[in-house]
Amino acid sequence: MPGEPKRLEHPKIVYVIGFIFKIITLSVLIAVVYQITFAPHGPALLVPIQKKMEEKQKSAIMEEVKRQEEYEKHRHFHHMVETQKLPENMRPVCYICHSDYPHSKNKKVRAMLNMHTEFFVCETCHIEDKPGVTVAYKWYNPLEKEPKGPFFGTSYEPDTGNLVEVEDQFSKIAPFYRIGGKFESAIQIQDAPLAQDYVKVRDQLTPEQRDNVKKKFHVGIKAKGHECKKCHSKGGLMDFKALSFSENRIVDIEQLNIAGMITKYEKFYIPNLFQE
Repeated sequence: MPGEPKRLEHPKIVYVIGFIFKIITLSVLIAVVYQITFAPHGPALLVPIQKKMEEKQKSAIMEEVKRQEEYEKHRHFHHMVETQKLPENMRPVCYICHSDYPHSKNKKVRAMLNMHTEFFVCETCHIEDKPGVTVAYKWYNPLEKEPKGPFFGTSYEPDTGNLVEVEDQFSKIAPFYRIGGKFESAIQIQDAPLAQDYVKVRDQLTPEQRDNVKKKFHVGIKAKGHECKKCHSKGGLMDFKALSFSENRIVDIEQLNIAGMITKYEKFYIPNLFQE
C-alpha cells in the first residue's frame, strides 16, 4: 500500500552470527549444568543420586561371579617369586584369561606342566598339527626381533649342575609357520585389535558371548597339549641343537623317561631338582 514502510531483509551474515551465538550459548549452558551436577571439581549435586542408582543396580550374584573369576584366574599352588614381566600388550592373548601357571586340573602332573612355561609359550605345546602346514620352533622374544641368547634352560653350570642363569629373561621357544622361505609367528599378542576390543567389552558380555569370542583366540589351538614323548625322545618335535642346547642338556631332555614315569606310577619324586 502506498505509504506503508517497506520491510528490510537482514543480511545473511546476521543469521550466521545468530546461529553461532546460539551454539556457543548452548555449549556454555551444558558446561555449566555439568559443572554443577556431575563434575568432580564442582558441587556435584547429582553425584549422590547417581551413586544410589548404581548401588541399586548392582547384582550380588554378578559381583560374586566376578570375584570367583578373578580368583580362578590368579589361583595357583606354587611358591611365587618375583620375576620380570612383559607389558600386557606384548604378552600372548592366553594371559587375558589364564595365569602364569595355567595347569591346575590334574594334580598329578600340574606342577610339571607349569614348569614348562618357563621355557616355551603355550602354543608350542598346544598348537594343532595341520596337513600341509610346516611348523618350526625358534626362540621368541617380543623385545628382540632375532634373539641371540644365551637362553635359559639350554646349559648347566659345570660346578653345580644347575641351569645357567642368563640375562635374557623373556625369550621362550615358540612355534612359527614356515611360509615359503619366511617364518611367521603362530602367536597372537594382546595388542592385536581383536584382543584389545575383547578386553574393553568382556565385562559387558554374557558367558556364552565370551565363549564365542574366545573361540577366535583358540583357532589352531588344541585343548590337550602334545604327549610328553613328542619332545622327550630322540628325533622328537624340536631340534634342540639348533635351539642352542648343550649336548649334555639335550641328552637329559631326550632321555628323560617322563612319559613312563607318569603312566606307570601314581606317585613319583624328582630328586635334587629343588635343592639349593
